[in-house]
Amino acid sequence: MTSGERRVAQRLGHKLDDDYLLTADDRDDDGIPLIKPISCGREGQAPTIIKLPSLREEAYAIADHLSHAHKEGHAWGDMAVLCADWKTMDLCADALHERMLPFNVRKRTGEYNPAANAIQIMTMKVSKGLEFPVVALPGVGHMPAPGEDEKKAARVFYVAATRATQRLLLGISGSSLLGNQLAP
Repeated sequence: MTSGERRVAQRLGHKLDDDYLLTADDRDDDGIPLIKPISCGREGQAPTIIKLPSLREEAYAIADHLSHAHKEGHAWGDMAVLCADWKTMDLCADALHERMLPFNVRKRTGEYNPAANAIQIMTMKVSKGLEFPVVALPGVGHMPAPGEDEKKAARVFYVAATRATQRLLLGISGSSLLGNQLAP
């Protein structure tokens, strides 16, 4: 921790030990030091891993899992499908449409309606700051995309995975770095 970071922490009334900060290389895009994740007391089931031959099959399996979660008592609006790219968003929207499940796709600012009783489909990046009891992450097995920085992809994945408050579904079809690390 630099002396400037210590001064800021002290001004805020917090003492941050070096054990809680990541290395100087682990800073977000704004240069702000990142803090190691600490559990906030949430406990839930282990993530459900979905590994199928194709991303399309993964999308349909996620739709079936979300339908089952609804039958267990989760409202449609308590669910989100967070995707790394628009192609995966479209694939998931097609699967939800075919299964006749209500959903909203957020591709532009202003398209998110938190009061809607529908499954929210959006990119992993724009999900930052939101929380849902049930979250599905399709396409993790294709992260990082060719040419994409591995650390950046891991940070985006972390943001998306921590949006779930009760249940997390991970689609790891594919053979990328993240998918291979998460495979059982």
